[in-house]
Amino acid sequence: MSIKIPRHLLAELITHAMEDDPNECCGLLLGKGDEADELHRMPNVARKPISRYTMQPGELVEAQEKAKKSGREFIAIYHSHTFTQGYPSQTDIKNAVEVASISTRHVIVSLVEKTRPVVRAFSINGESEVTELVIETDGEPYRASD
Repeated sequence: MSIKIPRHLLAELITHAMEDDPNECCGLLLGKGDEADELHRMPNVARKPISRYTMQPGELVEAQEKAKKSGREFIAIYHSHTFTQGYPSQTDIKNAVEVASISTRHVIVSLVEKTRPVVRAFSINGESEVTELVIETDGEPYRASD
């Protein structure tokens, strides 16, 4: 299984994560099918944004309406891990199950090594099963070392 994220959107993901560091960033990838064509930043309104992310429900509804009007959908939910590896935490998995109706795909930007951000994608289903997705970009698989 894979998700398609163009290089310019990968760069935007990393930029957003770096700008919000040391807090976690969050947002949505919009597009069609499994191909993202737009990044939609969302404010992180969590009480402890340094280690958690929460999106405003009203803003999520607005983003969903925007996507529908343009014939697109939520391709993935994204957020950053500023001090941990780019793998879903138990909290991430619990939250993913709760929002499975919005998207089962999640993209995580890890800033453990600030000079070498790593972007990974996962599918998390309603049974809390985590499957890593291949990120394809501009026709080629993305490797964190790119």
